[in-house]
Parts: sequence; C-alpha cells; structure tokens
Amino acid sequence: MQAVSVESNWYYESMKNTWNSSDPELQRRCVDAVIARVDDIGDSSAGIIAAQDIIDIVTEHLAPEIYNNGVSDAQKMIVAKMTDLEIELDGLRRSS
Repeated sequence: MQAVSVESNWYYESMKNTWNSSDPELQRRCVDAVIARVDDIGDSSAGIIAAQDIIDIVTEHLAPEIYNNGVSDAQKMIVAKMTDLEIELDGLRRSS
C-alpha cells in the first residue's frame, strides 16, 4: 500500500481537525495512509475488516505520540502533587 501524494497542502490546512499531532508530517502521513486504504477498498460499503484496517493505520501512526503525551501528562501531574505535598509538609513543621 502506497500513500497518496498530495499536490497541495490546501486540504490539510483547510480541514478542521478533531485530533492534533505535534508533528504535522506525522499527521499528514496518517491521513495519506487512510486515504490510500480507502482508495484501495474502492467500495463505499467495505465493512468491518476495512474499518479495522483504518483503525490499525491510525494506531500505527499515532500510538507512540499519544502514549508519550500521556507519559508527559502523568509526569506533570506527579510534579504538581509533589509540590502540594511539600507545601503541606512545610505546614506541619513546628516552630521551635
């Protein structure tokens, strides 16, 4: 399966995405791969197997970035909680 070559970026720039990637090239490759798969199917009623193929394409292209974003979010949350704990512990100190 070969990705569809897009002559112009107008399509990518004009579409409002419901998902965003920090890497525009990754996003473009994912969209191209899905378009190529849909073109390969050539049938508007492709069914469950084609739908699973499309999900696999999207997962293959975006899963690492989604995972890394989750790890970054968890790291930020832990840092914030640690800051809160330090403040609480400082509040427990007794004056001498």
